Amino acid sequence: MQTFLQDIRFALRQLRKHPGFALTAILSLALGIGATVSVFSIIYAVLMNPWPYPGADRICQVFFLDRAGNEDSWRGLTGPQVRQLGHAHAVENVMGITGWSLTVTGGDVPEDVQGIYLTGNGLQFLGLPAMLGRNFLPSDAPDGQEPQQVVVLSHKFWQRHFNGDPTVVGKTIQLVHKSYTILGVLPLRFTWLDGDVYLPLKLATSESMEYGAMIKIRPGVSRTAAAAELQPLFQQFAKETPTHFPKQYKLELRNISYRYVHELGGTLGLLFGAVGLLLAIGCGNVSILLLARGTARQHEFAVRSAVGASGFRIVRQLLTESLLLALTGAGLGVLLAYRSLGWIVARLPEYSFPHEADFHVNIPVLSFSVGLALLTGVVFGLFPALQLARPQISQVMQSSTRKVAGTVRGKQWHSVLIAGQIALTLLLMSAAGTAIQGFVRMMRIPLGYDPHHVMSVGIPVHDNTYTTLGERVNYFEQLREKIAALPDVVATGISTNATPPNNGWDQPFEFLGKGSPPEVNALAVLCEASTPNRGCSINPHSRQFQHHRSNAAAKL
Repeated sequence: MQTFLQDIRFALRQLRKHPGFALTAILSLALGIGATVSVFSIIYAVLMNPWPYPGADRICQVFFLDRAGNEDSWRGLTGPQVRQLGHAHAVENVMGITGWSLTVTGGDVPEDVQGIYLTGNGLQFLGLPAMLGRNFLPSDAPDGQEPQQVVVLSHKFWQRHFNGDPTVVGKTIQLVHKSYTILGVLPLRFTWLDGDVYLPLKLATSESMEYGAMIKIRPGVSRTAAAAELQPLFQQFAKETPTHFPKQYKLELRNISYRYVHELGGTLGLLFGAVGLLLAIGCGNVSILLLARGTARQHEFAVRSAVGASGFRIVRQLLTESLLLALTGAGLGVLLAYRSLGWIVARLPEYSFPHEADFHVNIPVLSFSVGLALLTGVVFGLFPALQLARPQISQVMQSSTRKVAGTVRGKQWHSVLIAGQIALTLLLMSAAGTAIQGFVRMMRIPLGYDPHHVMSVGIPVHDNTYTTLGERVNYFEQLREKIAALPDVVATGISTNATPPNNGWDQPFEFLGKGSPPEVNALAVLCEASTPNRGCSINPHSRQFQHHRSNAAAKL
């Protein structure tokens, strides 16, 4: 232990004597490790561990693919079909879902909130206990009966509307002029479908009522096997409600992380490759610095060897110095990662990652960074240490200078080091620059219009209000005229959802009098006309959460 402390004190003295060398090596590692740890933290939060729900890897959505493997449209399941789906052997549990725009009434100012309706087992399906109070249970929504007028609040809504009141459980809240008893408050990371309030759902028997369905497959059952078992069942559903299903399809189960992995995985992988190359540049610089520093210290090691220092002691001293540099660089890199993580997350597209994702430098990331620092110190400190462990004492001691930089061999070795450093740095910088340019291109895909100074505001229409088409047209037109009259508004418009990229859905229709009526995607045609060279699509499962809602778009 005493010898180890001596090695550390001697290493610190050496670094203080050569601050330029120490700062260059530490900053090279700090920048590389800081960037790598930041991006790895995002990858871990988005792709590896985004969900707080137990068994999230077994929670799946049903998708329909056409012959080309593209997603086909699907409208949803009826209440009886949702119940029947839960009886499949491969399925452990099923949750029915729908969404509705609600308004908090009874106060001075109405507040628009997003209500998510789940079947009575829904919160048990997701498996995350309430932070305050309790979740609603199947007993709060008996099958075939009207559910109890109870509600569970999201954490953000609880903070925003009730100022985090811990006594809120048991109180009532008025939603669209109906009173609901507050059962509990959900944890911060429970943000399923970005709901503000969660209510129990009654599954209707009517074929006109459609619901989304989430499936949790049994442990040990693959998604492919579960899809093969469910294929005949969905073929039966298609016969019962043919207008809800595409004509020809292949059923596929996808994990709830599929969309994020599919859409953001390549981008994050490219970014991780770029910062990985940056780390490689830093490690390469440190290795060359260590080699050059070791070469310049040949006289010192020859003297130490002459007075009895063993090769093992010299190797240990050099490894101590390199590990001290590596750990210091890693510490600064982790601090840099803490500072830069929020900056990077703020620049990710809003809906490109689950809002349940918890972005922080956690234990796996810290383990990764410390391990990387140790590996850097050992690998790039071991090579010069082994080279200098047995110095040629007679040759070095006969030299008239303490350094060998002036000898022919020293000059040649330094020239090789400098040339290698320049070549390696240029190569890695070129690769990193290419990767970063690719990442920037992926993050700046043109929308087909200028989104600046454009605001889209949702306009909910509740049950039993504006029931006729004329009343709704008049209501929307009055709102549009009032918005257009504002002094800073240049233009206004009303649409179901006309703000790319989240706009439109497949809507087939028929031409009367045709023997074999073709199917035409009207909204896609309109979207393509307004956004040249770009198609128009929407996740078919998200339609269910936009009932009776229009958007007012205004250009300021």
